[in-house]
Amino acid sequence: AEHGEGFPVLLVHGQPGSAQDWDRVVQASGPDERLLVVDRPGYGSSDQPPRSMAQNAELLADLLVARAAAPAVVVGHSYGGGVALLMAARRPEVTAGLVLAGSVGAPGSVNGFDHVLALPVVGDALSAAWVFAVGRVLSSLERSQPMGRLFQRRPDGVPARLRANLPDQRHAASLSRAGLRLWRSFVFEQRALLAAMADVEAAARRLSVPTTVITGMWDVAVPPTVAAGLAATISGAELVLLSGVGHMVGRDAPGAVVAAVRRVVARTRAQ
Repeated sequence: AEHGEGFPVLLVHGQPGSAQDWDRVVQASGPDERLLVVDRPGYGSSDQPPRSMAQNAELLADLLVARAAAPAVVVGHSYGGGVALLMAARRPEVTAGLVLAGSVGAPGSVNGFDHVLALPVVGDALSAAWVFAVGRVLSSLERSQPMGRLFQRRPDGVPARLRANLPDQRHAASLSRAGLRLWRSFVFEQRALLAAMADVEAAARRLSVPTTVITGMWDVAVPPTVAAGLAATISGAELVLLSGVGHMVGRDAPGAVVAAVRRVVARTRAQ
C-alpha cells in the first residue's frame, strides 16, 4: 500500500508481522511522506514463500526501483531492521537513510532463546506455541477481572512491561488465524536470522548513511544496550531512547518513529 506524497519511505515489519504493524505510524504521518507499506514474503497478503534476509533485501530494493521510489528512507523493525541494514549495504543506490526500531544488527541481538527457537523439533514446538497461543492467552488475561485490573494497575509495573513487548489483541488474533503458513514462515526466518547475523553486523559496520536507532527502554527482545551498540557502530547514527516503551515501537510510539523519519529525510536532503 502507498500513502501520501513526497519523500519515499519504506516500512519493513519484523518477525512475525505484517503491514498492519505500521498502522499507527501511517496515521501519525503527514502528506509530505510517501509511505510504502509492505507484507514481507511469507506474511500477510504476500503470496510468496518466506525468504532469507538477503533475499528480502533484494526484493524490497527491486520494489523501490519498480515503484520509482528510490532512493528511500527505509524503516525496519526488529528482524526488518536487519533487512534494512543489508539493503543499505548491498543496494546503496536505493537507500537514502535508515530508521531502525528495536532492530537486530549488533552483537547481542540474538540470545540463547533465539538459538533454542531455531532448533529442530523443540524450536518448532515453541514457535507453534507462540503463533497459535499468544493471542488467546493475552486476550484471556485481559478479559479476566483480576488480571484485567492487574494489567491496568501501575503503568510502570510488570504487566505494563509485559504488554509493551507483546502484540495487541487485534494483531495477536490475526497471527493465530494465519495458522500453519505463519508458523512455517516464523520457523524459516528464525533459522535465517541466525545464519545472517554475521553479515548484518558487518553491514552495520560499513554504513555511513543518515541513520536513527530507536529503542524502547522496556524492550526485552532486543535490549537497549544492543540498540546503543548498533548506534555506536554506524557512523554518525543518532540514538533515541524511549521510556515506557517495549519492543512494539511502531505501535506504542508512532510519533517518535515519524519524527525520526523526518530528521533522517532532512539530513539526507542536506547532504
